[in-house]
Amino acid sequence: MQMSPSDRAMITSMPGNNVCADCPTPKPDWASVSMGTLICLDCSGKHRSLGVHISFVRSVAMDSWTPQQLQIMKRGGNNACNAYLASKGLSKSTPIKQKYESDAAQLYKEVLKARAEGR
Repeated sequence: MQMSPSDRAMITSMPGNNVCADCPTPKPDWASVSMGTLICLDCSGKHRSLGVHISFVRSVAMDSWTPQQLQIMKRGGNNACNAYLASKGLSKSTPIKQKYESDAAQLYKEVLKARAEGR
């Protein structure tokens, strides 16, 4: 199913989601579902190159979304992800490959998924 306008409005209004999670590009329209973050087109290509086991990328406007994917996005957010990674020594400017292949990012991804599933 397509993301509803109300879901899109809710997700894009979350703290930090007005700017790409990985660079200063405003109004990102792609998502790393794995990390619950919004990213720009350029960074989406970098995420895709990591493989879906690291970062599963979807278009906010063009792709289909499962209810579980929407829950991950609603429980995530750019500020939450970046704050957690920063607490583990991974700043927003850390190269994407290094940041998202880290143990800290993989743990964040699993915890986020568990929360979305109600675990």
